[in-house]
Amino acid sequence: MGFELVLLWLVTAVPCEKTPPPGMVCIEGGEAIVGADDHTAAEKPRHPVFVETFYLDAKEVTVADYSRCERAGACPKLQRPPYYARFQRPELPAVPVTWELAHQYCVFAGKRLPTEAEWEKAARGPEGKTYPWGNEAPSCDKANYKGCPGDATRRPGSYPPGAYGLYDMAGNGYEWVKDWWTPCYNGCDKACGEACMRANPKGPCDGARPCKGYTQRVLKGGSWYWPEEMLRGSWRRGERPTSGLHRLSFRCASTAPQLSAWPPRFMTEPLARPADPKPPSEEERAKALAVVEDTEVFEIPLCGRVGRARVDCRDPMSYIKSNEVLQYLFGDAIKNVGGGYVGLGADQGYSYIAHARSQWAWLFDYDPTVVRLHHVMRAVVKRAPAREDFVEAFTDKRVKATRAAIEEEWASLPKEERAAITGVFERARRQLWANYARQLKPARWTQGFGWLQTDENYRYVRLMFEQGRIIAVKGNMLTDKALPSIARAARSLGVPIRVYYPSNAEEQWKQLPPQYRENVRQMPFDGRSVILRTLISSKFHKSDSYWHYIVHGGLHAQEHLALPGYANVWSFMEDRHQVGAFFATTTAAAASAGDTEKTPRRERYIDFLSYIGVPSSMRAMVAESTP
Repeated sequence: MGFELVLLWLVTAVPCEKTPPPGMVCIEGGEAIVGADDHTAAEKPRHPVFVETFYLDAKEVTVADYSRCERAGACPKLQRPPYYARFQRPELPAVPVTWELAHQYCVFAGKRLPTEAEWEKAARGPEGKTYPWGNEAPSCDKANYKGCPGDATRRPGSYPPGAYGLYDMAGNGYEWVKDWWTPCYNGCDKACGEACMRANPKGPCDGARPCKGYTQRVLKGGSWYWPEEMLRGSWRRGERPTSGLHRLSFRCASTAPQLSAWPPRFMTEPLARPADPKPPSEEERAKALAVVEDTEVFEIPLCGRVGRARVDCRDPMSYIKSNEVLQYLFGDAIKNVGGGYVGLGADQGYSYIAHARSQWAWLFDYDPTVVRLHHVMRAVVKRAPAREDFVEAFTDKRVKATRAAIEEEWASLPKEERAAITGVFERARRQLWANYARQLKPARWTQGFGWLQTDENYRYVRLMFEQGRIIAVKGNMLTDKALPSIARAARSLGVPIRVYYPSNAEEQWKQLPPQYRENVRQMPFDGRSVILRTLISSKFHKSDSYWHYIVHGGLHAQEHLALPGYANVWSFMEDRHQVGAFFATTTAAAASAGDTEKTPRRERYIDFLSYIGVPSSMRAMVAESTP
C-alpha cells in the first residue's frame, strides 16, 4: 500500500510556478506530517498525507488588507470597540475575525482558506518539525505568545521566517483554516477518519457547508494570548465559525498561481466580437449532430404540483417562456466569449447565444413541449428576415403561413411528430406572441441584452439557425446520454463550452446526483467558461428580485464536483462574491434617459462563484491603486 501511495504522489505532484502571486509563497506538493502521538487527543495520531502543490500568503492578512475589502463592499466591517484600539493599526493582523469574515475576505482576494493539512505542512516543513523553526523550544525571539513583551499582536514579519519563508506560523494571531473540527484524526469517538487521512485531505464534508453534525472550524498556530503549548504545528483547536476575538486571525491560500480575483477578466480583458462563423462543412455538421437524445423523457412521471421538479419526476408545467426577468445581469460575464453554448429552457437560450456570439449551440430539455417549441422557432426564424416579421408569425393573420413553414421545415419527420410540433404552435401562439412582442420593446437598462432587443442580436440567431449551428434535442441532465454526448461533440469540433445554463434545476433536485456531476465534469470548459444558474432560496439572497442570479467559473465547478462534500448547489455558495454596485451604472443610465417608470428602484445583485479573475500581476496593480 505504501509503495502504491508514493507512486500516486509522484505522478500527481505539480511543480511550483516560478512567479507566485504577489505576497504568496509556493509550497511544493509532497508528503506532509500531520498530527502528533505524544500530546493532546485531538492531535492523534501522527500520520503522513499527500498534499498537492499550493500557494499560501507569506504573512497574516492585516487590518489594511481587510479595510480594502470593507471599502469594496465585499466584507462586513470589523468590530472596532475602544478597548481593541491597540489591535487596529493598519500594519497589524486583522482581528477580531470570525471564520465567516476570514472566508469572505479570501474569496474577495481570489483565494480561499487553507486546509488544515496544507497549513500544517506549511508550518512544520517537509520533515514535520514541531515548530516552524525546528524542534527547539519556543522563545520570545522566535514567536509572539503569552508572556512575551507587548501583550498584543505585532506586525506580521516581525520574527524570522520559518519553513518555506513563511512568517508567524506560530503565535501572533490564531489562524482559521477551512476544515470542520473533529476530536481526533483517528481512534476516538467521532474521529475524522478517512476524510483526514487520504491524499489532499479536506476534513468532514470536504470543508463544505452544511455539514451535518459539525459546528466548529479549526484554529491553528496559537496566538499572542495563549501559552507556548499551542505553538506546535500539530496543535488544533475547535471554535464556532461565528466566534471572533482579538486573537483570531487568518491568511489565505490558492490552488493555482492564477487568482480568481476582482475585477473579473470580462471587465479587465473584454473580448472583441468574434467574426460570424462560416457555414460548417458536412464533417463538422456530422460531429455536431452526433448527440444521443434521451427519448425516455416521455416516460418521466410528472411531479405532484406545478413549480416542483425532483430527480424522479418533472414539473407538470411546460415553461415555454422564461420567468427569469433579470437575465441581462448575466450579460457582461458572457459577452463575446464565443465557443459553445449548452443550456435548457425556451428562448432565453437565444439571448445567451446572441450575447456570447456562440459558435455552436446545443439546446436540450426533458420537457418534449419545450424541445418542440425550439423546432417551431427554427422554422419561423429562418423564414423571418426581421425580428418584427418573427413576432408577426404568431398573429392570427399569419397562422396558416406559419403552419406551412413548420410542415416544410420538418418534412423529414414522421407525420405524428410534425403534428405534435404544429400542436405546440397552435396551443401556445397567442401566449408566445405576447411574450415576443414584449421583448421587442426597448429596455434601456438591459444595454441591448436580449435576442429580440436589437436587429443585430436577431440577425446573429437567424444566421446560426440558417447554418444549422443551433441543435435542439430531448435531454435529461441526469442520464448518461444527452449531456455526455454533447460534450463529446464539442470536443470533437475543438470547441470549448463557454456558457452552460442549467437554470434552477440543480436547486430543485436538493442534491447533485453522481451522474450529473460526471456530466458537468466531462464538458470541455476552459478559463472563460461560466455556468449561469438561478436560485430561489433566500439563504444568500440580497436582491429584491424573485430569482438569485449566479455566475460560476466552470473550472472551479468541475474541480469541486469531484469532492463528495459538495453535495448540493448550496455547498458552492461559500465561494461567492455578491456584486451590486457594479450594476448601478446600468440603473443610472436608464434613469438619466428619463425612463423612470421602468428603472429598477434598487440595485440588482448578482453572485460570482470563483469568477474568472485577472492575472496575478495585473491584480497587484489593481490592489496598489485601490484607495
